[in-house]
Amino acid sequence: MRGVAKRIVLGWAAAALVLALLPAVFHDNRYVMNLLILSFVWSAVAASWDLSLGYAKVFSFGQIAFMVIGGYTSGLLSIYLGISPWLGMIIGALTAGAVGVLIGIPCLRLSGMYLAIVTFAVQLVLPTLIVWAGPGRFEGLSTGGTFGLQRIPPLTLLGVIPRQDVVKWYYLGMVLYLLVLGGIYAVIRSYTGLAFIALRDAGPLARCLGVNEYKHKLMVFGISALVCGFMGGFYAHYLGSISPAVLGLDVFLLALVMVLFGGLGAFPGAALGAFVVNFVNEFLRPLLMWRLVALGAMVVVVMIYMPKGLMGMADLMTGLVRRFRKGGR
Repeated sequence: MRGVAKRIVLGWAAAALVLALLPAVFHDNRYVMNLLILSFVWSAVAASWDLSLGYAKVFSFGQIAFMVIGGYTSGLLSIYLGISPWLGMIIGALTAGAVGVLIGIPCLRLSGMYLAIVTFAVQLVLPTLIVWAGPGRFEGLSTGGTFGLQRIPPLTLLGVIPRQDVVKWYYLGMVLYLLVLGGIYAVIRSYTGLAFIALRDAGPLARCLGVNEYKHKLMVFGISALVCGFMGGFYAHYLGSISPAVLGLDVFLLALVMVLFGGLGAFPGAALGAFVVNFVNEFLRPLLMWRLVALGAMVVVVMIYMPKGLMGMADLMTGLVRRFRKGGR
C-alpha cells in the first residue's frame, strides 16, 4: 500500500509540475493560454460527469445545465448585489448542487435511459428560462436574455486580476482544477466511492449487503452538480460573460466526447480526454459543421479499438512494459 500511495503522490506531483511549467513556454501565446485555461474548466466538468456516469452508473445528461446554473448564479450575485466573485462562485456551486439534489430526488426513482431523458430535458428547458428572465422581466435584475449575462466582474487575488493577464488566470485555474480533481479522487477512494463501484459492478449483491442505492446515487448526483457549478462560476468570471449558447447541443456532445474518449470509470481518463479533445476540436475548427462529424468518427474508432479510452491505452502500455521486463529476466 505504501508503494501505491507513493506512486500516486509522485504522479500528482509530476502532473502539477508539468502544468506549472507550461506558461514558461506559452506565456506569449494568448490563444494557447486561453485554450489551456478553458481546458481546466472542461476537464473538471468531464471528471465530475465521469464520477456519476462512469463510477456510479447514474445516466445524468444535465451536467452542462448545472455548470450554467453555477455561472449565472455567481454572475448575477456579483453584478446586482456586489457580492465578491469568490463568494459568488461558492454560492453558485451550492445552488447547482442543491438543484441537482432537488432534480435527483424524483428522477433517481428512474434508471438507465429514462433517467438520461429526464435530466437532458433540464438542459433543453433551461435556455428558455434564461431568455424568459431577460431584460424587462424583473425590475433591476436580468439574465441578459438571448445575448447572455455580460460584464461579469473578474476574480480578485490581492487586487483585480486583469483578463489580459492570462498567466495569472492560468495559475489560478490550475490550482482550482487540481483541488477539484483531488476532491473527486478522494471521493472515489473513500467508502462512498467504493459503494458507487459496488452498485455499478454488482448492484444486487451490494444492496443485499446493506448499501443504500438511492442515497448514494443522490449523493453522487449532488457532488457532480456542485463541481460543475463551481467551475461554471470560474468560467463566467474568466470570460466576463455567459450565455444560453453554452447549453447548445454541440457543446453537450463535445463534453460527452471528452468523457468517452478519456475512458469511463477510469480516473483521470475523462480529465485527460477533455484536454485532448479541446485542442483537437480547435484544430478541426476550419471544418465548420463537419467538425462534430470528425470528432464522432474519432470516438467510434476509439470505442471499437480502445473501449477503455485513453486509460485503456495506458493500461496496454503498462502491460507491455511488464511483459518486456519479465522477458528480460
